[in-house]
Amino acid sequence: MSPKNKLRSMAATVGVAALLSAGLTSCQKDQQIAPANQTVTPSNSMEAVNTTSSLASTYAISSAVSYYGKSNFTISGLSITGGTYCIYLNNCSNVTITNCHLANATKYEVYITGNCKNITMTNCFVTGGVSGVHVENSSTIKINSNQIKNINGPFPGGNFVQFVNVSGGGCQINNNHCEDIAGIGKPEDGLSVYKSNGLPGDSIQVIGNWIRGGQYYNTSGGGAAIVLGDVGGSYQVARNNIVVNGGFVGMQVQGGSHIKMDHNTIYGAVTPYSNCGLCYGNYSGTTSTDINISYNKVRYYQTSGKEMDMWVDPKAGYTPIGWGTNTGGAAISSAILPSTIITLN
Repeated sequence: MSPKNKLRSMAATVGVAALLSAGLTSCQKDQQIAPANQTVTPSNSMEAVNTTSSLASTYAISSAVSYYGKSNFTISGLSITGGTYCIYLNNCSNVTITNCHLANATKYEVYITGNCKNITMTNCFVTGGVSGVHVENSSTIKINSNQIKNINGPFPGGNFVQFVNVSGGGCQINNNHCEDIAGIGKPEDGLSVYKSNGLPGDSIQVIGNWIRGGQYYNTSGGGAAIVLGDVGGSYQVARNNIVVNGGFVGMQVQGGSHIKMDHNTIYGAVTPYSNCGLCYGNYSGTTSTDINISYNKVRYYQTSGKEMDMWVDPKAGYTPIGWGTNTGGAAISSAILPSTIITLN
């Protein structure tokens, strides 16, 4: 399928029935697993502390902006509403997007594609659109310390941030605040790393994000708040994220190699489409190896009211490294996140 417009969460491939029956070990510096009370910061990461500055007090009102083959510039202080994409970058390099207010594009609020390199987006407020930030076929991308609210979907969109065929070192989705209010739009996977590959000791990072809300309707099968190894990929890490009511699944690894998902906190109350907190399966069609899912705290309820904290697909033929260190039935509630996590709008 075309990564651009036919992405599909492989959770859908699992199927509701299969899940109802219930990362990443990178090499070198990423390989060490901390005890449950210790925070590890990989070699290329920011500290896993979730802080966000305030937006500009005034903006320059702007129409949608597009750049092709341009380098070494900053997009700052703009308020953009509408357009197919609020910001579109194609084959650009060394770009910073910061302190912008981006709303209600007809497709993606930010679309980064065409071999873009070294793009940083920080301290922006994003709302509406089919997806928030969609990045494909690019490298060294950092989407850090933004706030994203009420992504409309529908499938195959519905993501706060999605990396598709993103590669190389220095790739991050860190310290963002993300919220979907129940019943508004049709969100799918919140943060998705799809067919993307980091480097040994320099994994693609999904660290320190706060996520509340997610898939609320059965529109495509099972979406999750955070997905690694989506249809494969390698050298990815999800750590110190906090998820509340993340959708059909809280967090999951769906294949790939050298994947680590550790020290996350995942809570899910009964919703019209809730199922399982922490899952592993391999739906990539290729071998999945060196998967580490450890030291996570989980309490998650199905739509039926049954608690379903963790599940490994028996068809995977593999139990992730560290699986026994995860805590199901953890003494947690929705209060693991503050009542207000979106402050920039």
